[in-house]
Amino acid sequence: MGNLTKIKQRFTLILGILSAINLLLIIYLLLPGSSASGRLAQERSLQEQETALANEVKPLRGIDQQLAKTREDIKTFYEQKIPSQFSQISQHLEKLMQETGVSTQGIHYTQNKDQAEKHDLPDVQRIDIDTTVTGEYAKVARFINAMEQDKFVFIIDQISLNSQENGVISLSIKFQTFLKS
Repeated sequence: MGNLTKIKQRFTLILGILSAINLLLIIYLLLPGSSASGRLAQERSLQEQETALANEVKPLRGIDQQLAKTREDIKTFYEQKIPSQFSQISQHLEKLMQETGVSTQGIHYTQNKDQAEKHDLPDVQRIDIDTTVTGEYAKVARFINAMEQDKFVFIIDQISLNSQENGVISLSIKFQTFLKS
């Protein structure tokens, strides 16, 4: 009987060890990434993440060259489209009026240095201009079109019809331009 007790104890010990090994194997199989299908799923997930991140970063590739080009474009814009003296603005407006065949009684400029707004450009002042132009409808229309397509920046804010007699119209025009500081 002593022998049977020893065999029973050994059997219980072996059964306990096998149960522990079985439990460890079950835990190993249930862990994510431990099986072949789990590793494949994890690999697919990582590839999707890589693709998403690559697409997210794609627009930023070459940004340093784009910034350098933008700075050069801004410099060119300032040089070509923003006058540095009031006389350039008035001479240019007079030239546009002569080319289109309209006349004016005067041009009123307002330079507002104290009204620096958040959207103003650095080293540039906004100049408000009021004038009244008179001429045939087609000539006034050409003048407005010439302003919109001009090499200098003219932003038309308001146009008001003052009078109309015998095919000649008179328009009040309020617009803005810029001057280098």
